[in-house]
Amino acid sequence: MARPSNGSRSEAVNPIFLTLDEIVAVHRDQIARYGGSEGVRDWGLLKSAIAMPAATFGGQFLHSDLHEMAAAYLFHLVQNHPFIHGNIRVGAVAAYVFLALNDVGLAADNDSYADLVVSVARGETPKSAVAEFLRANTAKG
Repeated sequence: MARPSNGSRSEAVNPIFLTLDEIVAVHRDQIARYGGSEGVRDWGLLKSAIAMPAATFGGQFLHSDLHEMAAAYLFHLVQNHPFIHGNIRVGAVAAYVFLALNDVGLAADNDSYADLVVSVARGETPKSAVAEFLRANTAKG
């Protein structure tokens, strides 16, 4: 888990971010549990996807709170399709784990969350709507 010492706005002053190794471990776990081919299709796309939540400009996070950062994990892992299989699952789990690491619990029921993630995969839901869903369906620890 990476924790930058970056002063920023909102509640995301010092969030715990997921590392490349942790995301790859999530992928391996999801493939072991639910099947599919293990492996990274494009390392550049994977690194890009996991860098998005922590991206900054002028000392400020581009994603202003934990919900937007979690949405960035979900959206970019699903849309970038960096793994051979399991991208949707990895995106869903990464957002969930990121929130949990930062003491935010996801309160959405499994079906609603799954519907959201699939709609992202279909290109029907923008990242901003994912952040709004997470904001409406989480509680601080």
